[in-house]
Amino acid sequence: MTGDMNKEPEKPAQSSIVLGERAQSTGTIRWLSPVPITIGVLLLLLLLVLGWLILRRSSADTEVEPIVEVEVTPTQRLEVREYVEAGGTLNALPGHEASFSAATAGKVTRVLVQVGQRVSAGQVLAELDRSVLAAQVRQAQAALQQAKFTAAQARAVSGAPSQTIAADQVRQAEAALQTARANQTLAQNNLTRQQRLFDRGIAPRKDVEEAKNQITVATEAVRQAESALAAARVNAARGVGEARTQASVTAGGVEAAQAALEVARAELSRASIRSPIAGTVTKRTVNDGETVDPATPAFEVIDASSLDVVANVPAGYLGRIKTGDLAQVRVEPLPDKEFSGGVVQVAPSVDPQTNTVAVRVRLPNPGGELKAGIFGTARIAVDIHPNALVVPQEALVVEGDESFVFVAQGEKVEKRKVTVGIREDGHVEILEGLKDNERVVTTGAFGLGDGTKIKIVQGEEKKDGAGEKSGEKSDKKDEK
Repeated sequence: MTGDMNKEPEKPAQSSIVLGERAQSTGTIRWLSPVPITIGVLLLLLLLVLGWLILRRSSADTEVEPIVEVEVTPTQRLEVREYVEAGGTLNALPGHEASFSAATAGKVTRVLVQVGQRVSAGQVLAELDRSVLAAQVRQAQAALQQAKFTAAQARAVSGAPSQTIAADQVRQAEAALQTARANQTLAQNNLTRQQRLFDRGIAPRKDVEEAKNQITVATEAVRQAESALAAARVNAARGVGEARTQASVTAGGVEAAQAALEVARAELSRASIRSPIAGTVTKRTVNDGETVDPATPAFEVIDASSLDVVANVPAGYLGRIKTGDLAQVRVEPLPDKEFSGGVVQVAPSVDPQTNTVAVRVRLPNPGGELKAGIFGTARIAVDIHPNALVVPQEALVVEGDESFVFVAQGEKVEKRKVTVGIREDGHVEILEGLKDNERVVTTGAFGLGDGTKIKIVQGEEKKDGAGEKSGEKSDKKDEK
């Protein structure tokens, strides 16, 4: 047993040696196995990267830069103007428009003009009934003849006194005075009656005016008869010496009668309506047979050879507008036509309610195209640049608060920042950023960038190219 016991421990020692060798061999395998795997992975990654680089380089070599078709135009030198716009109504010049009627009430017997007819200053436009006024003229003429006869009698008796002649003169003068006073009473009664009828709305005003004229004539006749009677009485009482004095008195009666006749003739001449100015009849409110009144205008005449537009301009332009500035005016009936004029007056003060200043623009109108009363919009030039560098409006590209243009440089464009000035009629003034004769893109600028390749074409060429492309597409569709 002892011997067996001594031998048994040797087996484990041998087994441990074998196990140790296996463990060492296993450890070696565990440490060496990841190396080829790692190398393989790295080689695979390297191949992938190389392949990607090769593919990218080949695609970059085959990529074609796009070319954009554009239209260009060179810069120009033009006169540009900055305008301020304001509207107003066209009016006749001061003193070149008149609304008027007859100087006295009366019945219109004939109208001689129509609306739109050209008339001269002083021309008769309508005639009134002249019968009553003509009768007053005849009455005044008769009174003048009587006064002359009385004066002649006074002169005749002044050299040879005759009581009989003097008594006859007194009787004649008394009879004449009595007749004159009777006529005056009748005229006064007629005026009272006509005034009463007029107040009741029955009689027209012209009848009242005629009655007043009759009183004037009758009163003058009474005064003349009184003068004649006084002369006759003086001659009868004081003899031939006093008759000579009466001759001078009756001579004064002749002058008074002459004045009364002139008044009657003046009234007769007022029995018509005359134009105070030369111009065109723009309004007529009377017809044949109607009654006119001095307080109601019967005609309107306007001289429209020149018209004014009074425009209210913002007060901020007060210091920039002056007399003589050019202006362009458009009117509503002729929107496609522009009329040239100039500033003739600038109000010295500002309207505090509207914060505007009134500016008067005068327009020559020799052809009569413009009419008083229509509305017009005036563009007043507040600044003029006679030799400005300009480009078309469509060449300008606005980005935020900045403006750019694309300038053709060979086969590419340069995006260039510019400073803009006055804009007028499709043109933009360039203050900085461009030079004379540089070409800017006007069509096709949308989407361009700095350095983009371009192909310059004309408008028709570009349309033809577009037409060919559309034709090719339609052909392909037909083939399908």
